Amino acid sequence: MKHLHAAGLELSPDFAARLGKKASEADFSTYSRKQGDEVLCVYHPAKYPGKIQPLLYCLSLCDVAYIRPEAIGKTAGEMLVAAAHFPAKLIVVADLVGKEELEPIVKSAGISSYEFFEQDASLLCQKLLSEKSRRDPAGRTEIVIDSCFPVKGVGTVALGIVQKGKVFLRQKLFICPSGLQTEVKSIQVQDQSVDEAGAGSRVGMSLKGIEPSQIERGDLACDSPIEACGKFQADVFASPFYKGQMDRGQLFLLAGLKTAACKVRKIAGDRHEIEIQPRLCLRENEEACLFSPDCMPRVVGKAKVLSVG
Repeated sequence: MKHLHAAGLELSPDFAARLGKKASEADFSTYSRKQGDEVLCVYHPAKYPGKIQPLLYCLSLCDVAYIRPEAIGKTAGEMLVAAAHFPAKLIVVADLVGKEELEPIVKSAGISSYEFFEQDASLLCQKLLSEKSRRDPAGRTEIVIDSCFPVKGVGTVALGIVQKGKVFLRQKLFICPSGLQTEVKSIQVQDQSVDEAGAGSRVGMSLKGIEPSQIERGDLACDSPIEACGKFQADVFASPFYKGQMDRGQLFLLAGLKTAACKVRKIAGDRHEIEIQPRLCLRENEEACLFSPDCMPRVVGKAKVLSVG
């Protein structure tokens, strides 16, 4: 079964609600739709633009994003700048604002891969499902967890996306960065019990030997532990709209669904040393977004991890 994850960059979840049924609601909402052997999950930043983080969370989770601007202005511009700092292709829905008006700001935001779409939501669903997943089916088990809670008669249930490999019944997993161990008691995909789920699947897992309070949003469930780091070196690329200095003031870093306060120190050229608190699980070549939630522009740049430790 193919799972495709899309970020819905629109203020009102008009298209998102037509693309799927609401499955969860928090600072970002999830909409899900099953068509034959294909599942589309759409993530809508419900608390944006009041907060920048929900927008970044949705972009971090997605294989592809669509943007549907209501007008040319600050909000559309910030959405585009944010999208430029993530690898997903962008579908620009030009039904409320025309292509001629949108194309100059899409180009100026630095979007590397985009195309325009001028049809309705039902056809957008097919367009999104035709895109490729960026999850790795050959990798070792890694699941990013976006929520965890107790269920009466079941115990601890964690929801998330299989980023790499697959997850299977009675598999032993490490919750990172804490390093706590757990065992998979049951797995559901689209409310159906399964014995295993592959890369890209959005899963609900009943976990043994661990409490919901011991699992946080953004934790990784892995078949081997990943050590967290508090310092790393990275190539840092500032947004063209950011006029400040990276080594001054308070910045934050988003990796997956985890955020950390960070201090940036330039070494030479694009190479910087970044200290973060709390410690996060980062790997070489991973890209993280730099942001400043209380200043404009809120999206500052991105960092590509060169080495950790």
